[in-house]
Amino acid sequence: MSPKSRGRPPGRGRKKRPAGRGTSASHLRVVRPAQDCWFHDPVPGDRRSWVMPPAHGTYRGLELEALKPEDDDHLLILLEAYHPELQDALRAGEDLQVDGEPVNPRLHLLMHQSVARQLLDDDPPETWQAVRRLAGLGYDWHNITHMIAALVTENAWRAQAEQTPFDPEEYVRQLAELPGDWPAP
Repeated sequence: MSPKSRGRPPGRGRKKRPAGRGTSASHLRVVRPAQDCWFHDPVPGDRRSWVMPPAHGTYRGLELEALKPEDDDHLLILLEAYHPELQDALRAGEDLQVDGEPVNPRLHLLMHQSVARQLLDDDPPETWQAVRRLAGLGYDWHNITHMIAALVTENAWRAQAEQTPFDPEEYVRQLAELPGDWPAP
């Protein structure tokens, strides 16, 4: 918990900040005030907090602090709360258009879950090494998760298209090459 937040939801006694990017001053990511939930940034060096940043408040009537990211169902609820921009599409069972491309919101959450699972299981351990290195370069939790999830997606697609098994050595090599051509933080 940051000294500025003292456990208060965003906006109580402070100027509200727009949803989206975390704020460096308070280390809070404002999700959606109507949902009454918010997330702290992960703690540097604490792998568990990089699985899913600490959540506070309620979402869909659930106390987020009571949910355990180790439980896949709980993790999906936390990820959904973190992504308010996906909620309408999730309810409607429809894709979103992002930069003119269709995005399946359920698949998006599952990709986040895939990266979280790697961190929880420390399998491969190079995933955690990549997270620490990328965080040291200034990337935030969401961008790091997207970088790693993109590798998961590429490798799964290649294995399916080429009818070949997943190559863990290639995946570890790709993790070491991140951020690659991702924009600087």
